[in-house]
Amino acid sequence: AYMYYLLIIAGGLMTMDTIWLSTVCNGNLGTALPAIMGVPLLLIGLFKRFFMPWFRTPAGHLVKVLLIVCYSAAVVFFCCMGAMLGSAAHRKADYGKDVLIVLGCAVRGERVSLTLKLRLDAALEYLEHSPNTAVIVSGGKGDGENISEAEAMKRYLVSHGVDESRIITEDKSTSTWENFKFSKMILDERFPGASAAFVTTNFHVYRAGRVAIMNGIEAEGYGAKDVWYTKFNNYMRESIAVAVYRLRGLLI
Repeated sequence: AYMYYLLIIAGGLMTMDTIWLSTVCNGNLGTALPAIMGVPLLLIGLFKRFFMPWFRTPAGHLVKVLLIVCYSAAVVFFCCMGAMLGSAAHRKADYGKDVLIVLGCAVRGERVSLTLKLRLDAALEYLEHSPNTAVIVSGGKGDGENISEAEAMKRYLVSHGVDESRIITEDKSTSTWENFKFSKMILDERFPGASAAFVTTNFHVYRAGRVAIMNGIEAEGYGAKDVWYTKFNNYMRESIAVAVYRLRGLLI
């Protein structure tokens, strides 16, 4: 009986996480995943009077075994992937590169989102330590954005004391792949042979680094802090993204 109470607590917390984040963040797979995993647990716990006898039938026993295997595998997968993503994110910044690439994310109208602000604050710290480093701000204009992410990033950096002459905007990209694809074009045209680093959020450093290499950019990743209340969801979503990229042959 206690097991069913644990299922209610776990499933309820995971479902509430999705509901709450849906009100404060853009909906994505990371937002939905806790509910996708939590609702079945919540239903089993709430309707234990039905499930307890049914699990004793041959079909129910098979389903119970499958659920245990699937949830156990999911826990192991997310723990292992989270450890890998986390280890990639906590390298010290490699200051002194010729060019710093800042990867964009959501803009609210013309205002940078909290996640993007944290990336830009990390970029400001890097640029303060590296006064001769130029910076490419990379990100196009998405739904709900009145200006491109690159333009919003440029305005933020300038407002915090970065000389506008140091900033190059790349405002066409709509994905991590395009961030590096179009930034590579700028590097080849304006900074041939230059060394590079990039800034993104902690959970994203691992995949971004490999996407950079596949686009011909050898660059160390500099991880910005994640928004605390989205960290769990972001690591779950990124774990699946890395796995999908691997299966599709999009990561080396």
